[in-house]
Amino acid sequence: MLVSLIFYSPVNLNKQNASQLAALPDPDSGCCKIAEVLSSNGNFDYTADNAVFDNQAVPYPKQQLAQDFSLVNQRETAVLGTTNASGEEKWIEVILAEQKLKAWEGNKVVKEFLISSGLTGSTPKGTFSIWYKNRSQVMSGGSRDSGTYYYLPNVPHNMYFYGSYAIHGAYWHNNFGHPMSHGCVNEPLAEAAWIFDWAGPVVSPGVNSVRADASNPGTRVWVH
Repeated sequence: MLVSLIFYSPVNLNKQNASQLAALPDPDSGCCKIAEVLSSNGNFDYTADNAVFDNQAVPYPKQQLAQDFSLVNQRETAVLGTTNASGEEKWIEVILAEQKLKAWEGNKVVKEFLISSGLTGSTPKGTFSIWYKNRSQVMSGGSRDSGTYYYLPNVPHNMYFYGSYAIHGAYWHNNFGHPMSHGCVNEPLAEAAWIFDWAGPVVSPGVNSVRADASNPGTRVWVH
């Protein structure tokens, strides 16, 4: 398990002791499977027509999601990666007790908004880095027997920070400020689009997914 954790999610092991690592959930038990994350090209699936969350059909704003996706390269994006124009580090803080996300540049908060963290599954706590980003992905999992089954096509603006756990937009609820997810960090759609463009690794124009590397690193994420 430790091998897959190190390979798939660049957890900063120097900042986490053994007890913290033991407390982390299975990195493959997030929104989907790690193999599905790695195989995703981030393209929009125009064939999907329905969405399910916790065994219930939920509104699926396909037209809005498709329009937002088609306009992606017309947005003004922050292409400076993990630092701002002044060379200050850009980093993300997720405060579970307040159900809030803060985007920092150095010691200044540049944006904050309500989120929804894990309810039927715990959100990993610790210091991580975004290791993979894609603009759109189907997420499915849970159990029909326990009432937790979900099938959510075209989930937008996904930033994977620990295995298959991501910070991403959510269209299936508007209950931000309260835990709702299966372990990921849900964001309002507009905020998800903004922070996706702001955070590293940078996704090049015309490309819909990227994996972080030494030349294009991922933004630091502190969840507590």
